[in-house]
Amino acid sequence: MSSHYTVLLVDDHAIVRGGVKAMLRGTEFDVIGEASSGAEGIVVAEEKKPDLVLLDIRMAGGDGFSALVAIKAALPTTVVLMLSTYDNPTYMARAIAGGAAGYLLKGIEHEALLEAMRAVLRGEQLLSTQDLIRSLRVVGESAQAADLIEPLTKREEEVLKLMATGLTNREMAGVLFISEGTVKTHVEHIIGKLGVSDRVQAAVWAARQGLVSEADLPKLSTHH
Repeated sequence: MSSHYTVLLVDDHAIVRGGVKAMLRGTEFDVIGEASSGAEGIVVAEEKKPDLVLLDIRMAGGDGFSALVAIKAALPTTVVLMLSTYDNPTYMARAIAGGAAGYLLKGIEHEALLEAMRAVLRGEQLLSTQDLIRSLRVVGESAQAADLIEPLTKREEEVLKLMATGLTNREMAGVLFISEGTVKTHVEHIIGKLGVSDRVQAAVWAARQGLVSEADLPKLSTHH
């Protein structure tokens, strides 16, 4: 491949950025910028306009999901790959909803990282909705609670988990490839079956049952 691509690294650990730079040395990928927080990443991305951003999720100076949304809004053609320590279905859902082209774990091998970067620059989507739904189902297998008025269907479990991460109906519809109206119906059924009064209480119930992490709940206040 003769083309060269510009890359921005956004991670709050210098050692991670250094490791990735070392992996990319001598390849078709040129690291043209680094940032140690989400906020800094947005500024550097807008200034350098890279072809690809490798973006961490949990950083001391602002979270990667906010940076993802801002970068995609400012630079729609820039490809963003999430590079995270966390193998977490709720994070994957938010990555899809935010416009990321893929979700990689930091332990990834050198060749696998290069192949993933090449794939997304060719326009491929590494994180498929099917993968996400499979991982959501694994999380939910043991979580069916006895105190339900009526058991949730598999689809309702998926919607509940996505809803609990703070996704809007429109974002959930995009992730699950169903209409916004269908999502709204699922949400109404879930709230009825759980015997709660709103989405926030449904999310708290999901966290109590271990369907989602408590850490994801505070983000609910930003979505209505």
